[in-house]
Amino acid sequence: MFTIRNYAEGDLSALLDFVVPLPAGNNPNPDSAAHRSVFTDIMRLPGRDQYRDCLLLFQDSAERKPTLRGFCLVFPELSGEQSRGWRCVLNIHAAPGDDYESNWRALLHAGLERTREAGAPVAHIALWPPYDRAPALVDEGFELARVYWNMVWDQERVPHVDFPDTYRVRSFTENDAALFTAGHNSAFADTWWFAPYTEEQTDHRSRMANTSYDGIRLLFQGEQLAGYCWTLLMSDGQRRQGVIGSIGLVPEFRGQGISKTILGAGMIYLRATGADYIRLEVDGDNTPAIHLYHSMGFQKAGELHWYERVLEADGPSDA
Repeated sequence: MFTIRNYAEGDLSALLDFVVPLPAGNNPNPDSAAHRSVFTDIMRLPGRDQYRDCLLLFQDSAERKPTLRGFCLVFPELSGEQSRGWRCVLNIHAAPGDDYESNWRALLHAGLERTREAGAPVAHIALWPPYDRAPALVDEGFELARVYWNMVWDQERVPHVDFPDTYRVRSFTENDAALFTAGHNSAFADTWWFAPYTEEQTDHRSRMANTSYDGIRLLFQGEQLAGYCWTLLMSDGQRRQGVIGSIGLVPEFRGQGISKTILGAGMIYLRATGADYIRLEVDGDNTPAIHLYHSMGFQKAGELHWYERVLEADGPSDA
C-alpha cells in the first residue's frame, strides 16, 4: 500500500536523497552537491507553493518508517497569452520496481487533481526518449501537443562571429533583474505557452548553483537592451555540459542579424569556463531559430515530446 501527501519542510532531506542519491561514504561530490542545491532552489522558486505543489508517494510499512517511492512536482504557470490562462506542468518520478506503473499513475492522478485545484484547464508533461510513458499518457487522455528539438554543439572552436560596432555585451548584475525580466518577457510573448518571469523569479534563478552572473550575457545598443543569452554549466556525470538555457531578442531588434552575436557570446563564455559541449532545446516549429543553431554548428540529437490534457471545466478554486 502507498500514501500520497503534500510535501512538508521535514521531507527535504529524503526528497533530495531520492532525486540525487549520495555516493558511498555519505560525502557528496561537487556535482551531486550542485544538483541538490539546484533542486532545492527549484522547489523554492518565488511564486510557487512548494507545500501544495509537491506531492510525495510513500510506501507504507508496519515494520519500518514509510519509504519515499516517488514524487510529482506541479508547476502552475500563467500563460503570457492571457486568453489561454493557466496551465500546470507536471514532473513525475517513481522508483523502479514492481510497483512502478501503479505508483506513476497514482502520482499522475494526484498531479491532475492539484491542477484542477489550482484552476488550470490544461496539464502538460514533457517526455524524453524512449518515451515509454507515452502509451500511459494517451490512456489517461493526453495528446502529443508539441515537439522540441534537443540540439548539441560538440566542436573544438566556437565559430567566428562579426560583432556590430554599435553593440556591446556585458554580464548580468544584481541590479538587472527588472531590465532582464522586461526584455525576456517581450522576447517570448508570442511563443507556445510562454509563462512570463517576475523580477523575483529572475533574481532567484540568477543565484542558482548552475548559474552565474557572468554566464548571463546581455547585448546592448547604447543603453537599450537588445537581447540576451542565459547559460548554465553542469555535469552529465562524465563531461562538463554547457546549456543555452534561454536566448532572446527584444522584438524591435529582430531582423538585424545580431542573433549570432549574442549566441556566440554565450557559447564563448561556456567554452572558456570548461564546457566540453553545449546543448539547447528549441521548438521544432521555430524554423528561423533552428536555422540559426545549424549555422553555428549545432546538430539535432533528439526530441522532447510535450503531451497535453485539457481538463474538465471545473472552474477555479480558492487555491
